[in-house]
Parts: sequence; structure tokens; C-alpha cells
Amino acid sequence: MKLLHRMLPTTSKLRALLGLLLLTCAQVASAQQYDWQAPVATPTQAGYQRIQLSPEITGRLQPDLSDLRLYNSNGQEIPYLLQTEQPVQYKRLFRTYDIISYTHRQGCCSELLISNQEKRRLNNISLLIGNADVRKEVKLSGSDNRQDWYVLKERDLLYAINNRESTAEVKLLDFPLSDYRYFRLQLNDSTSAPLNILQAGYYDTYTEAGKYTAIPVQQVSRTDSVSAKSTYIRLQFAQPVYPEQLEFTVSSPQLYYRQGHVQLKTTEPRQRRRSKRRKRREQQQRLIPFVLSSNAPAIVVLPREKVKELTIVIQNGDNQPLEIGAIKPLQLNRYLVADLNPGETYTLRFSNPKVGAPSYDLRHFQDSIPASLQVLQTRKPEMLQEKEPQQSSGSTVAIWAAIALVTAGLAYMTVRMLNEMDKKKQV
Repeated sequence: MKLLHRMLPTTSKLRALLGLLLLTCAQVASAQQYDWQAPVATPTQAGYQRIQLSPEITGRLQPDLSDLRLYNSNGQEIPYLLQTEQPVQYKRLFRTYDIISYTHRQGCCSELLISNQEKRRLNNISLLIGNADVRKEVKLSGSDNRQDWYVLKERDLLYAINNRESTAEVKLLDFPLSDYRYFRLQLNDSTSAPLNILQAGYYDTYTEAGKYTAIPVQQVSRTDSVSAKSTYIRLQFAQPVYPEQLEFTVSSPQLYYRQGHVQLKTTEPRQRRRSKRRKRREQQQRLIPFVLSSNAPAIVVLPREKVKELTIVIQNGDNQPLEIGAIKPLQLNRYLVADLNPGETYTLRFSNPKVGAPSYDLRHFQDSIPASLQVLQTRKPEMLQEKEPQQSSGSTVAIWAAIALVTAGLAYMTVRMLNEMDKKKQV
């Protein structure tokens, strides 16, 4: 009995070590398994390309899209960057004017004649000029018939033009707001050769809406309540999704102004025991108010939250319910950017909350990747079988290392226990 009592600590240590090592091995294996995969369309060219992530893919990911990996046909993990469309993008575009003529008189002056046939209201002209270490005196005038000219700027100076990154530079010439059909720029060339003026124009700042993808709706139900003077529309999805915008098509009446709200039913589990005050606060936070008006686009912006269904409540007052042809849930396009080879087979594997975000060197070189890239689509996601864990070569090595560690630990503890037993018997 004494011998058995003394052996218990060693046996407990053995069990503890075995349990710890088995848990480590299981965690290594499970951390590399994914529930879903989606084949990527085969690239037709080499280089960086965008892989568009469909709602069926993003809905099965964590909010930060961290549980997503890209593999080639050899099972090698391919580094990538994530890109998301912006709802509104502000861009500047250089729009050129027609240069009617650019004449030079040796030892005197040069004259640039610009056409503004649309009679735009202008207060500046941008000149794209070849690099030159020179200073020029200029004069600007305007006319509607090219016969009668009126001074806009009696004197201005163009200083040294020296762009170290390009062979030309844009110089801005300001003047009072005007809408002449023609502008004449006279440059004093009495002491130097003429400037090489390549283009004349202006910078137009404009907005560009981000690109969205429609989210498939599994079921739509609508109830018009006379007593509540409201319309209730319920959208159900086949899987969790991240809707960021609702686009309504209202066919009648011609003029309308309706208030309402969207109630989001999140997929996140909530605690059973909650105070009434906390419950009311959570419900209020999930109501997104909106206004539908015939004087504005019928669009409702939603916070990015994972839902499987949502309810739209429209307050009709004493009006007839709106005739709505369609309601389209949308999500901003999200892309995976990677360096791909033509003819190669690539697969996305995703949906595992235990894996962390990947760390690739590529994130340090985002500015080196071209802005305009070919977009590849993905096929329908497929559920992976539990008996077919998707592992990279690195994860396989880690699993075998854990198994070897378990075996070595068991062998060591067993030999130690037997030695102790032999010593006790000799005593």
C-alpha cells in the first residue's frame, strides 16, 4: 500500500502531461481546419489580381475577415491583401481645353489661344509645361468673338518649372471668374526661348459611389397593418450576411414622405438573464431609423452587422401603403488582392473563429500594387468534411511535432515510474 501511495504523484504527473500534450495537439489541428472552401476562377494572366468576396463568403467570416486563407493547387498558402470599396470616393480629374493655336514670334512673345465653347465659369487655367529653369511674364485676356479682347490679368509670372519626378509640371494661373468663349495667354519671350506648353485645362473634383453587390434574399413577407398604420416587411437570408445598404424601388405614389426604422436581428448569442433596462437599451440600439422621400434616392444605410433576418417598419400615417417593387440588400465590394499565375488553381478556405489574422510581408508594399486590377469571381462555397482537414505543410509539421512530444513524454514518464517501482521492490 505504501508503494502504491508513493507512485500516485508520478502517475498524476503522467496523466497531467498526457492531457496537456493531447490538448495542444488538438488545438494545433483544429486551428488549421476550416468549415468552408470556395474555388477561384482560373487566372488568365500573371500578376496581382483581385478576388471578389461574395456575400456567401463574407457572411461566414469573422467581422474583420481574419479567418480567410488562399491556397494554390499544391496546398501552399498565398499572401494577400484585403481591400474594401469606399461608400463615396472623391477624385480629381484633369480635363483639357482645346488649344486652337500656340504661335511664337522670335525675340518677342508667344501666344496661346484656348477654346471654352461650353462657356464654363472659370477662375483658373492649369498649364502642363515641360520642365524649364526660366521665369516668364504672362498676360491673360478673354473674348467671345476673337476680335474684341478684354484684360483678365494684366501681369503674372510663371517661375522655374522643375519637377524631379516627371518631365513636366502643372502650373496654375488664377484670374477673376469669367465665362468667355476664348482665352488668350501672351508670354514674354524677349529674353529666352518659348515654353513647351503641352496641355491647358482644369481640375474637376467629383464624387464616385462605391461598388456594391446584391445579397440574395431567401424569403420576403409583407404585412400592411391598418390599425398600426404601418407596413412591416421581413427579409430572411439563407445564411448570416452583412447588409450595408437597402435600395427601395417605390412605384407609387408619385410624392411620398415616410418615416420608419429597420430592426436588425443579430446572429450573436445573447445572455438569458438580463435586466429589463438593459434589454430595452439593446433593443433600441438595434433600431435603425430612416426616411423615404420622393425627393431623394430611396436608400437606407445600415451599420455593418451580421444578421440572418431584418424587419423594415414603414409608418404610413393616414396614407395608403407604398407600392414597393423591390427591396435590394447590398454590401460593399470586398476583394482579396494576391499575386497569381495564369492557369493555376486557387481555393479560398474560411470560417474558423480560432485562427487569427495572417501576417504577410505584402502589407508593407500596398503602394507598390497597381490601382487597376483584373477582378476574379469565386464559385459557390462548399462545406468541408470533418474527416478532410485542410492543412498547409507548416501545420502538418506542427501536428507531427506535437505527436512526437507526446510519445517522448509518455516514454520518459513510463521509464521513470518503472525505475521507481524497481527501487521500492529492492528495499
